[in-house]
Amino acid sequence: MTEISREVFDQQRKPRFGNANPERMSLSFWEWMIRDSPRSPDTEEGPLEESGLVMREGMLKSMYGPYRARDFFNIPLNREEGPIWTFDRMGSTRSVLPDGRVICVGGEHEDFYDPDFYIYNDVVVLGPDDQIEIYGYPKAVFPPTDFHTATVAAKKIVIIGGLGYVNERRPGFTPAYMLDLSGYCIGEIATSGEMPGWISEHEASWDSVKGIITIKGGQVVRERGGRQRICRNYEDYALDLQSWVWQRLTDRNWREFSIRQEKGVFMLEQKPKVESLLPRDVGQSVLPPEREENARFIVAGVPVSLEIGVRNIRILVEGSLPEALSARMVEEIRANAEAAIRRRCVLEE
Repeated sequence: MTEISREVFDQQRKPRFGNANPERMSLSFWEWMIRDSPRSPDTEEGPLEESGLVMREGMLKSMYGPYRARDFFNIPLNREEGPIWTFDRMGSTRSVLPDGRVICVGGEHEDFYDPDFYIYNDVVVLGPDDQIEIYGYPKAVFPPTDFHTATVAAKKIVIIGGLGYVNERRPGFTPAYMLDLSGYCIGEIATSGEMPGWISEHEASWDSVKGIITIKGGQVVRERGGRQRICRNYEDYALDLQSWVWQRLTDRNWREFSIRQEKGVFMLEQKPKVESLLPRDVGQSVLPPEREENARFIVAGVPVSLEIGVRNIRILVEGSLPEALSARMVEEIRANAEAAIRRRCVLEE
């Protein structure tokens, strides 16, 4: 195992942006965190082989996180000194190339409440012979990104979407970037057409014959009343890599409703049973649920899904219901939730 001195750690411990496009970040502490830091048995993503990625054995030990460094150098868990750079990330992408390289883009460590929370904008290249190359970028060139997609198209990777920091999101806009695989330069792509919006956690597929990337699923950030709301994406979109024009492929126009406590944050304290929420005053037939905390039923021939989350109850109407019937159904579910948890509940679309 490579030895890292306290002096090197102090100099290199913090994440940083690059000063060029790209800047090779030759930092021994960062490489140590990738190569030599033991892997946590509780890593959320599990072994990379399970994701279909064949990585070198040494790299499989890379994602323990900053706690390894804090233990090693006796660093207290605090926010004052800032986060410690780590390769233990959620929402990053790993693209395996035919020549054996694995291209890792961005990602975040933990959530905002963690002292080591950080969203990265780097590119980490893992070579076929255990080489490690880390490339940084100016924030203006490539902003911090997580839960995006990275699609290999010829000798480039097209990076689409991402969640990012709250104050840097642009509802209605879809970020797109191109990573050149020969020199790792990144450039923003100016797209037009009907965009998916500020999308993340989606799927992307590449049609090399048509030259089109198709986007499905995930979630989009919408702004209403000055507040950001994260909603599911129900439509499919295509991006033409010749014209860089977006096209909406579907017109589902599904409606989503949310029921939450009027006061307080969590519903989990008095989580209702899903059976108690089902509407009785509208004709419905219950379908087998996909999960214990979900319900699925048919109203006037339209499928409706009901999902109990930690913070709210979500209702998804997967088709066109008459307005009066839809309003009566969701209001009854809201009233049932209120009765079940014995707290005032509010309904939002």
